[in-house]
Amino acid sequence: MMAGIFFKGIAIAAQVTRINADKGLIIIDGNKDDGFIMGAKVCFYSASGEIIACGRVKQTSESYATIKVNNRKSKQITYGMEAKIPVEKSSEKVTKEDKGCSDDSECGDFGVCIYGKCY
Repeated sequence: MMAGIFFKGIAIAAQVTRINADKGLIIIDGNKDDGFIMGAKVCFYSASGEIIACGRVKQTSESYATIKVNNRKSKQITYGMEAKIPVEKSSEKVTKEDKGCSDDSECGDFGVCIYGKCY
């Protein structure tokens, strides 16, 4: 989880292993340790990197996760397609706070003190 916040280029990906298009359920080989926890948003990408569909994790275990997507969009998803947890836009922005600091502990849980200012 922390790697996703500090290293924006790192994204954990899984592959589609089973599809139930009638119910809109997609099973991937990602697990809890990969970040596919209950309620997490997951998007499916084509080979060219285009987003096909997004949904939420409805069931998870140590070996797979089940994602619920729109029934119509689930028909466009194929076996082996890549599934990733998209990076939140709010974590990509570096915000600058006006208060001064002397070390990282003064900047909150995810803040960093650089040249006397919290980022």
